[in-house]
Amino acid sequence: MENTTTSIKSASETTGNTEFNILYVDDEENNLTSFRAAMRRYYNIFTAKSGAEGMEIFGQHDIHVVVTDQRMPNMTGVQFLQRIPDEPDNMRIILTGFSDMEAIIDAINTGKVYRYITKPWDKDELKMTIDNALEAVHLRRDNKHLIQELKEHNEHLEEKVKERTIEIEKQKKQLESEKSKSEALLLNILPEEIAAELKRFGKSYARRHEEASVMFADIKGFTTIAENMSPDLLVTQLDETFRGFDYITGKYGLEKIKTIGDAYMCAAGLPQNDELHAVNAVKAAIDMQQFITEFSRSKIIQDLPAFELRIGIHSGSVVSGVVGTKKFAYDIWGDTVNVASQMEQRSEAGKINISGDTYNLVKDYFVCTYRGKIPAKSKDEIDMYFVEGKK
Repeated sequence: MENTTTSIKSASETTGNTEFNILYVDDEENNLTSFRAAMRRYYNIFTAKSGAEGMEIFGQHDIHVVVTDQRMPNMTGVQFLQRIPDEPDNMRIILTGFSDMEAIIDAINTGKVYRYITKPWDKDELKMTIDNALEAVHLRRDNKHLIQELKEHNEHLEEKVKERTIEIEKQKKQLESEKSKSEALLLNILPEEIAAELKRFGKSYARRHEEASVMFADIKGFTTIAENMSPDLLVTQLDETFRGFDYITGKYGLEKIKTIGDAYMCAAGLPQNDELHAVNAVKAAIDMQQFITEFSRSKIIQDLPAFELRIGIHSGSVVSGVVGTKKFAYDIWGDTVNVASQMEQRSEAGKINISGDTYNLVKDYFVCTYRGKIPAKSKDEIDMYFVEGKK
């Protein structure tokens, strides 16, 4: 990929042809260099030192996500985002200091900014934000493509009805497509090996996992929040939140079990064994708290309620299996699940509360604060610890 000017560069030559194109605009060369170094492993990176150069890149390439600094000479980041075309769909992220917050709020309210990140940016936070933006771009473009296909289909429906042979072939393809969708849906509901077992034998066999970690995450005061929000907005907020959690659990190899209202339940160490199940569960919990903090910050400036998260984790043995005949559900049972739920209930907003059993597995990796003991129904009193951070 050739440079259009000396300051416009692409990382595709060093990473191979990646799927998504990211444009970063900043008038400081050091920032451009840092961004390329941090992100070129994951995306095609284009950089520009001004809004004018950024416009030139938009005219030559399909940019999926644009990240821009706010304070630049001649054209601010907000002004640049207001001038770039909306088609094809793209997402805009702006880097800003608190002094520019009024302009950023206006840009968010007009739909010109997807997210904002305060400077200096954190690599992991920025990458997670970009990945979420790319998912939104992908869904939007897929929806538009589907709408266009349906429109074309309706325009030629009468002709297709007359051409019986073509119609029969189309029905055959539709059946194949539905079969593929059903299989994809099954994989979305069940772990891959459980889905394969279900397709092969017509049922799935229960399993005992001697070492696993179960996590519950619950939104504090959700009932009160829900009473003051419209149904559509409420579901949208939860959907965005749980999508973020899905990404994080996938990142650390956790299995999402289910959502129960505003509670999110997942587990590490199943269906495949994982020696670091407790460590990975705590890492995922830390990322969830960081995600909900950033998510809530963006909602506050839109005058929307902020979410606060309580998380509880316990490690031990569980039994897993598939229940139901019409609507399959992969679930887990056992005292470990009950104790993990108690850990969440005894946690606090913004905190990760782990049991003594989990603490013994992660104490070499994380700084923890002892909280005392709680009674348990089926065992002796249980020690509790707050996770304060990584060692």
